[in-house]
Amino acid sequence: MLTGISFAAWFTDAYELWQGYLTLSAPAIAWIVLGLFTVGTFLFAGFMREQVCFWLCPYARIQGVMYDRETILPAYDYNRGEPRGKLKKGEVESGKGDCIDCHQCVAVCPTGIDIRAGQQEGCITCALCLDACDAVMDKIGRPRGLIRYASLDELEGEPTVKLLKRPRVLVYIAILVLAFSGIIYGLTHLGTLELKVIHERSPLFVQLSDGSIQNKYDLKILNKLDKVMTVGVSAKGPEDLQLIGADEPLDVQPGKVLSHTVFIKVPRSSLEQSRTPVTFRVNNVDNPEDTVKYESAFFSPRQ
Repeated sequence: MLTGISFAAWFTDAYELWQGYLTLSAPAIAWIVLGLFTVGTFLFAGFMREQVCFWLCPYARIQGVMYDRETILPAYDYNRGEPRGKLKKGEVESGKGDCIDCHQCVAVCPTGIDIRAGQQEGCITCALCLDACDAVMDKIGRPRGLIRYASLDELEGEPTVKLLKRPRVLVYIAILVLAFSGIIYGLTHLGTLELKVIHERSPLFVQLSDGSIQNKYDLKILNKLDKVMTVGVSAKGPEDLQLIGADEPLDVQPGKVLSHTVFIKVPRSSLEQSRTPVTFRVNNVDNPEDTVKYESAFFSPRQ
């Protein structure tokens, strides 16, 4: 349930959402989101569990694309472990490998794969098989590391290449640097204001007694600062546009969304089409450069 509430809170005011849930007055879409996430969590985490990792989660498949023969990952030492054979109490060394075919590596694997068959798409590199195998090796008096972190080249005795001399690694580093640079740039250039404009659909427009056309809009203004912000609202669009309900600056509480209704009135003679673009602009009165815009539309009867 908390997952569903957290997801829904990304798209609306969190305080109002919690109040709506607790008072059973939340909108239908909020209850639908909560229900879907609750059912989905129980289904995936409670019933399907490891099958989600194997069939639905792309994590291992993405890893598989990035692997090569020099990638260090959980691997079974075939040369040391084969041929496999059960170890009986009191049995003398008989030319078998170190693997006693106990299947502990398979039993502890969340996705149920057999690491001895080689790297597979179901492997999520959790390394549980390493710990299980090392515990068995300790019990039978064999050295640890039958299953260990190693590359395919290392297991086959091939010479290894230094990490920073591998082109694939350099490409991945470049991608990560670009990605983190973009994230840092985005975080450092976040605006302090956010605006969403909802056009009233019922009715789409109203024709007044003087012949002019009027549309209704609901403004959602988010203040991302930790102090009260005073904002001004303006609109740009058809000629002779008149914005009603935004004559005085508005105070938006810190971290809150302010809902404010405005009307736009335009003479019929200034309208050349049934849908005319309108741009709303909200700016911080104390810092005019702190501005946010939202593109909407003004509707009127067909000409």
